[in-house]
Amino acid sequence: MSKPKRMHPIVIFFQVIRSLRETILPFIAAIIATPKAYFFYVIIGLIVVALLFAIFSTLSWLRFTYEVTSEELRIESGIFIRKKRYISKSRIQSIDISANLLHQLFKLAKVQVETAGSGAEGTLTAIKLSEAEALRRELQGYQNILADAEAEEAAEQQRTVPSYQISKKRLFFAGTTSGSIGVLAGLITFLVSEMEQFIPNRYYDNMVEWIVELSIAFLIIVIIIVLLLLWVLGIAGTMIKYWNFRIERHENELFITRGLLEKKQTTIPLNRIQGIGIKESIIRQPFGYATVFAEVAAGSVEESNEFSSTLFPMLKKEEVEDFLATILPSHAQLSEKWNTVPRRALTYYLLRAFIPVSLISVPVFIFFPSFMWAIVVLLFFGLFIGYLSYRDTGFQLDKHRMLLQYRKVSKIKMIVFHKRIQAMEKKQHVLHRKQNLATIEVSILGTNSTGTHYRLKELEEVDADKIADWYSHWKRAE
Repeated sequence: MSKPKRMHPIVIFFQVIRSLRETILPFIAAIIATPKAYFFYVIIGLIVVALLFAIFSTLSWLRFTYEVTSEELRIESGIFIRKKRYISKSRIQSIDISANLLHQLFKLAKVQVETAGSGAEGTLTAIKLSEAEALRRELQGYQNILADAEAEEAAEQQRTVPSYQISKKRLFFAGTTSGSIGVLAGLITFLVSEMEQFIPNRYYDNMVEWIVELSIAFLIIVIIIVLLLLWVLGIAGTMIKYWNFRIERHENELFITRGLLEKKQTTIPLNRIQGIGIKESIIRQPFGYATVFAEVAAGSVEESNEFSSTLFPMLKKEEVEDFLATILPSHAQLSEKWNTVPRRALTYYLLRAFIPVSLISVPVFIFFPSFMWAIVVLLFFGLFIGYLSYRDTGFQLDKHRMLLQYRKVSKIKMIVFHKRIQAMEKKQHVLHRKQNLATIEVSILGTNSTGTHYRLKELEEVDADKIADWYSHWKRAE
């Protein structure tokens, strides 16, 4: 790339759609609130706004250029105020390529360039797929490995890299046990609760009366059908997101491809991985399945998340060791010999589960006494989770790494190397000191300044001191 280039013109369409999506709710509210006599003017206003968005999007596209030199990626943008961004190749940590349906239709791709500690430094919304691949090779320094594209393709076919790919059967089961039915049900409940302000009172009251008059059996059938539909949607969402999920281990990075409607290629540099986690959800644990994820420092390997990057959506527990040995050998060789919390700590775990439910039960008993049965069920579930949390909390120490195991609702096992631990804190309140108990908090780098924290509560005080000594000894050795 010897001269500045523009992105594909379809970027104009993407920007117009995004701008309209961000302003559509005020226009919907205006349409609902505006008398019919002025409805025509609202439509005219919407058309004018859309035209303005189109003009500014076109100017923005014309003024956006990118160029790769021998040392850096240069991006210039801005209609009235010119912004010039220079991203040194030496600072680039990962280059992610994704493609939604429109991208795939026109053989385009979205490229996101990330640097250490700064996240997404440069985004090219839509360029040709061939240019995206060439850009990745050039920015990561691979352009001189092979003489031409044909030689590169032949070498790629011959070269074997450690990899794992999910099967369709396993992916379907992942969707079946994803637990997204609860999220979807909550979202629909929220939307239904908000419908009242948009539906005229007469129609809303008639609808409520009609629902009340229905027989109990019919309502149960409707609820079952709705839950089944939500379950199917959860399966579809998981399969669309993780379709053809494949992870490869290259020399200094992990390379992940996935997606059906939007194909994504994600690069995770090994030096940014702060910890590896194995998560067993309350639904999947009885079937012996787990999800493997990574905690990655800064950046945004995946948009919109709480920042754990999924390394594999679903594995049998006995397959996890082989997966780690193949993809991340340094994190393999797991043991089931855990240092657990003492029996006298059980009271604290049960109390933490009991108190929130008891606080909820008071207003329910006052205002909705007929729903107390739900509180009783929730109380038993909370106590059950509290007992599981007590049983599953523990740790392991070896020369260079620490393994932590704890449970909130899902059971989580973290593998953290000593050099990745930023801070460790021992905590005790009055009751802890009387019972020789302590809580250890381990902190690693995260996506923001607060980092990511793990707590092992109510450990034996001698165990907490052992962990603190292990951490302090290696800090002094370093």
